[in-house]
Amino acid sequence: MQILILTNSHDGTANIIQDILTKKKQKFFRWNVDLWQKYEIYFDQDHFFIKDPLNNSVSSKSNLKILWRKPFIDLMEFKFLKDEENNKSDIKYAKSEMKAIIHSIMACTRDKKRHFIDPIDEHRLPKLKQLNIAKNYFKILSYEFSILEKKISFKQSITKPLNSAEVGNKTLFTTKVNQDELSRPYPWFIQDAVTEGRDVTCVYIKGEVFFYYCEYKRGSENIDWRTEINRENQSKWWPLDNKNLEEMKKKVCQLMNELDLNYGRLDFIENKENLYFLEVNPNGQFGWLDFIHDDKKFILHNKFVDAFLEE
Repeated sequence: MQILILTNSHDGTANIIQDILTKKKQKFFRWNVDLWQKYEIYFDQDHFFIKDPLNNSVSSKSNLKILWRKPFIDLMEFKFLKDEENNKSDIKYAKSEMKAIIHSIMACTRDKKRHFIDPIDEHRLPKLKQLNIAKNYFKILSYEFSILEKKISFKQSITKPLNSAEVGNKTLFTTKVNQDELSRPYPWFIQDAVTEGRDVTCVYIKGEVFFYYCEYKRGSENIDWRTEINRENQSKWWPLDNKNLEEMKKKVCQLMNELDLNYGRLDFIENKENLYFLEVNPNGQFGWLDFIHDDKKFILHNKFVDAFLEE
């Protein structure tokens, strides 16, 4: 068996996974999609293969197992173009073609076996469907989506994106809003706001569950801990200690089984005795949480690799 890792050159978690696979003497091929111009990618009616600058290669003719990590098309480099500004349309087309190739790789190999992580899950399980299913296992915060006018009046409300958080050159984090001041018509997802409590995240790996909480101080204006990411003195995360932890883990497993996911990172808000489900990311980052335990053992990374190899 050979493993094809679809990712990018900036993926620190892939670096650790690569080291673990090397120690296990497991053959793998890493395709950094951002450095696409340095690889040969070939498709015909019978097979595909990828060859790297060192002449290593991987082919669909072999017993291939694919790990979908972070093959971000937006990171693709075009430094070989002398004038990128005047080649915007060509760059856009090239990115579109490479996106089609990446998804073709997943589609062609999906016919043979199930993928441990599959990009199709993000389309199969949009946030509104997640909330509809999760309400059977956890408390959720009331919400509505509307274009022309509100139907529900929340005492306090927030808005957040259902899809991409990119708005031009800015990122739309979870933001406290006044429902009556929102521009209409516009596609608004509005949710009941919890301004207190702790942000909690959970890593699910094939039946095993790991809960963590963030020291971030939620307040009436400070809603989203992600605004601190990559800042000096950002709030730390710690393993969660909760008297209902085992019951919470059981419910996570039940939910993930119904969602038919091998892996995911789930986000919650813990307020007093209540745990509110927010969403699950079928390919959420988990690397930074592993340094809470021991920066040399990489407990989560090892469990992730073991579960991937066993699937």
